[in-house]
Amino acid sequence: MRILHVVDSDGLHGAERVLLNLMDIQEKMGLHPALLSLGDTAVGPKDIEIEAEKRGLETHVLRFRNGLNLKGSLKILNSARSLRADIIHSHGYKGNILLGLVPSRFRKIPIITTLHGWTSIHFFSKIGLYKMLDSIAIRNLDGVVAVSSAILQHRIIKILRIRPVVIYNGIPKLRFAEKDFESEFPEVAAKSKNRFKILSIGRLSPEKGVDVLIKAVASTVNRGFDVTLVIIGEGNERPRLTQLISNLNLSDRVFLIGYYDKAFCFLPYFDVFVLPSYTEGFPITLLEAMQAGTPIVATRVGEVPAVLDGGRFGRLVPPGDPEALAKGIEEVYSNRQEAKQRSVGAQERVLMEYGVEKMVQRYVDLYHTVIHRKGEVN
Repeated sequence: MRILHVVDSDGLHGAERVLLNLMDIQEKMGLHPALLSLGDTAVGPKDIEIEAEKRGLETHVLRFRNGLNLKGSLKILNSARSLRADIIHSHGYKGNILLGLVPSRFRKIPIITTLHGWTSIHFFSKIGLYKMLDSIAIRNLDGVVAVSSAILQHRIIKILRIRPVVIYNGIPKLRFAEKDFESEFPEVAAKSKNRFKILSIGRLSPEKGVDVLIKAVASTVNRGFDVTLVIIGEGNERPRLTQLISNLNLSDRVFLIGYYDKAFCFLPYFDVFVLPSYTEGFPITLLEAMQAGTPIVATRVGEVPAVLDGGRFGRLVPPGDPEALAKGIEEVYSNRQEAKQRSVGAQERVLMEYGVEKMVQRYVDLYHTVIHRKGEVN
């Protein structure tokens, strides 16, 4: 089976890593996955293209003008035909919208999409508009996958009567010893020595709630807890967050160290992993923290409560509440033995329930179903 994965990526985030891991296993199964990376004409090589080629995955690049570009839609379909794809698997707004513009009878090749999570927290925003167009477009595709059962509860999903299949994300067995935090960031490690160490990994964007976490740390410090926070990730919120850190006099305790490849390697070094998001689909960083055996404090969003079994395997707090987040961190600080027991259970759960092989097999089964159904229609 020849599978063409279509994506317009702006970095190597959770969804991109899921996609590349999916392709890795598909190739090992004897299938033939290929990546078609989209982008504007002015864009150079993308991180996902570089990483895919590094892994030895077949990679193709397609650049065209942004927007509702019908020519772009046809270029994607022509690429799929020239590569003899049996199915197109779209990941994200751009592929979904452009492919959904083309009537099914003209496409011939079956198309499915994965909803990795709608990140907008404001309807009247650029991403909010994309979400609306995306939801309309995917009605015209041959199959829709949601990585979280919480996505099924989106109002727009119900209004448009879209019926996604839920396929949970999975991750491979990780090698945490590849990188050492103290060696990579000696100055930050020196300033954090003998302190309770908090880690957060994610984009510096509004929906990730990093400002809420920084305010929570300020409250924790004001109550006498000796903590330090390291945030790994990059984004357009950096200037605002840097100013917030300065305003709260946390410059010697909170460190924005930017994007770092394989940041999961640092998880065992920290005392707690915090996921402060306002919205999530199925966060890969959560699975990584579980596999590392690092205690977790996370907001009650998306599939997070289900993965943590309602709080059995990590502390759950409401989103957007710095005090609740601070108290969650303080509970781990004050009850480290109990937190460790939770993390051991989380480690066992992630290895049993969220392996990458289970995820890949469910996708392959869906491919066969959609191809067969499309063939009957044609």
